[in-house]
Amino acid sequence: MKEDLLQFIWQHKLLKPLPLMTVSGKEIKVLRPGELNQDSGPDFFNARIELDGLILAGNIEVHVNSSDWLKHNHQEDRAYDNIILHVVYKHDKRLEQNSRFNVEVLELKTLVAEETLNKYKQLIQSKQELPCHKQLPDCSELHFLHWLDRVLVERLQQKVGFIRDLYKSLDGDYTQTFFTLLLKAFGFKVNAQPFEFLGRQMPVHLLLRHANDLKQTEALLLGMAGLLEETFTDSYPRELQNEFEFLKRKYQLIPLNKIQLKYSRMRPGNFPDLRLAQFAAMVHWHPDFLQAPQVLRTGAELNKVFESEVSDYWKNHYRLDMKAERGSGHLSKASGDILLINTLVPFLFFYATKQDKPECRTQALYLLETCEFENNRKTRLFQSKQAVLKTAAQSQACIQLFDAYCSKKRCLNCGIAATLLKAGR
Repeated sequence: MKEDLLQFIWQHKLLKPLPLMTVSGKEIKVLRPGELNQDSGPDFFNARIELDGLILAGNIEVHVNSSDWLKHNHQEDRAYDNIILHVVYKHDKRLEQNSRFNVEVLELKTLVAEETLNKYKQLIQSKQELPCHKQLPDCSELHFLHWLDRVLVERLQQKVGFIRDLYKSLDGDYTQTFFTLLLKAFGFKVNAQPFEFLGRQMPVHLLLRHANDLKQTEALLLGMAGLLEETFTDSYPRELQNEFEFLKRKYQLIPLNKIQLKYSRMRPGNFPDLRLAQFAAMVHWHPDFLQAPQVLRTGAELNKVFESEVSDYWKNHYRLDMKAERGSGHLSKASGDILLINTLVPFLFFYATKQDKPECRTQALYLLETCEFENNRKTRLFQSKQAVLKTAAQSQACIQLFDAYCSKKRCLNCGIAATLLKAGR
């Protein structure tokens, strides 16, 4: 028996449905187990119990053995003077402190079902990527979806942390922050980092100043990415080159090094040249989107933005000076959904928190509900619940569940595990 397991059992009331009696023979009812304390001090705050008809409110300490109180030197810490109950798995020592402060001791050894302990061992000793792979079907759909709702918010809050740091580094400029996030997302996995560097280097307000001219918008993005430094055969890249040389001198711009961009083992549709041309088209046709992304309320409106028509050159080119055998054109709906899920939704969550606009948080969650469930290696692990997994809100929650809990075997922090172990009582 470990103390964290005992805390988990107490927190989720995973005890046999028997009358609870303290070591001294007093009847006890747990009205509220309390809030688990992750810092120093008693294990549970704000608990409520009924002891022989008397209601007590306060803190509770949990140990494997009563003698652990002395091992942990709680007798020297005044923070433990006001506990209302000492919960132990095995009562192996009578403590002077408990007697002095009239603290009752509740022993759990006979109250924890063997099946509960066996199910816990199965989780911890499992070799599956999903420790509860075999047990997950036993979790009700209601409890499963309830926990997904919680970890979805947790995932979005984590993403907000990154956005908050980016926002500070960009001097509190919302537009530059969203521009950098969105540009990073346009790089997808392979070119995300260099595209983020480009977003930090390219002043978005300067780009928006030239948004009415698609060629100049392309020239600024491709030029700042270092893609216009070569000698070209096609006339259009040379025109872009001339445009950028003029703008670079006018605004004293410093391009990035092209060598940062990657092309190897990549589908032509993901080449950085084309992605930047698609981004330029979006800026040209929908410049207001960068300044006020919250005004677009539906997935259909966003798809229209992400599917902005590129200039003619990019309808049959994937790279500068390299003609494609077939047309390329705008972003696919699947790519647009990825941008919505990984960029717009977290930014709206951040904006809602920063500006105290709960309606933006509601909008973000609604947009996730409009996108289909993502099919990838992590989400497929939860296929036993596929009947209720329909939207991107749920797939994002599954990804968070796997990353933050399953892969780290943090079963004792998971509400699903609590349901599974409760079923074993």
